[in-house]
Amino acid sequence: MIDDIPFLDDETRPRAPAIPEATEAHRAHGRRLGLFHRFHLQQMAMVARAITALEQGSGDAHALARDVGNMAMLDNYRRVGSLCGQECQMLTLHHTIEDQEIFPRLRNQSTGLKAVIDRLSQEHEIVHTLLERLEQAALVMVRTPSAQALADLRTVFEALHRVVASHFGYEEEELAEALGYYRIPL
Repeated sequence: MIDDIPFLDDETRPRAPAIPEATEAHRAHGRRLGLFHRFHLQQMAMVARAITALEQGSGDAHALARDVGNMAMLDNYRRVGSLCGQECQMLTLHHTIEDQEIFPRLRNQSTGLKAVIDRLSQEHEIVHTLLERLEQAALVMVRTPSAQALADLRTVFEALHRVVASHFGYEEEELAEALGYYRIPL
């Protein structure tokens, strides 16, 4: 489980074409995507604190497993079954909404965004894989607590955090202008 943790190769990410007609108001609208990302990063900070408490001997493995299982990101994936699953009405189903609503709208507006959108969708799959592994690692920690189980949990969490933070930054940087210019609702 720990040896084959997926990662993102930031160097191979395609770039969105500039939109010379885009205004600062367009970019401001697109930057609203970051508000949703901050929510997920706050949840990840909560999990990081729980892991640190366990490492310091003051945490509760059962509470950590419950917190991981209740993370909105993980719950979102469970509700739809997969990232390309059913149509979803709830805005909190972040990646699903991107994959099924935002990305298709951007594709219809600009063929120049295809490579970026394809890459972002692939990264959603990596995030999903890491979320599942985090939940598995938390359950192992509950069932058979050990220093190794805790180390594995920390390793998976740190990989997830790096991937999610990198993914969010890439998405915000490459899509902010287009989201506003093409009037994609957020």
